[in-house]
Amino acid sequence: MVGEYLVFFFLISAALVCYIAYELQPKEIMPPVDPESMKVESPIERRLYDALKFRGELVKTQVPCGKYRIDIALPVYRIAIECDGKAYHSTPSQKARDRRKNAYLKDNGWKVLRFSGKRINGNLSEVLRRIEREIKNIEGFSVN
Repeated sequence: MVGEYLVFFFLISAALVCYIAYELQPKEIMPPVDPESMKVESPIERRLYDALKFRGELVKTQVPCGKYRIDIALPVYRIAIECDGKAYHSTPSQKARDRRKNAYLKDNGWKVLRFSGKRINGNLSEVLRRIEREIKNIEGFSVN
């Protein structure tokens, strides 16, 4: 009977030592998850979003504005960036919807920039320069 107690306490002690050793191991630190990054809906949006974040911009994605959503927004400057993939922005009805969305966003205080997927994938640096020019134009008109 005493032997059984000894085995029991030995097993409990071994389990406790294993648990403490596990808890004392260095843990891999995971970088914080960017919730805006999780809302990106297409590869071209991802590419432009990542480039803007890398440049240090405050970037929001899928920003609601009335019945529309802005693909990528730079809210500090009220710049709405639309990333137009060929599949969803090439027919006459899709183009008409894009024009209505542009007008609505402009009426609600947003500067709208549209870039095709071909342009984002083919010449990202030119797209970023265009966005930078718009930011500088807006900053030039701001009152400090």
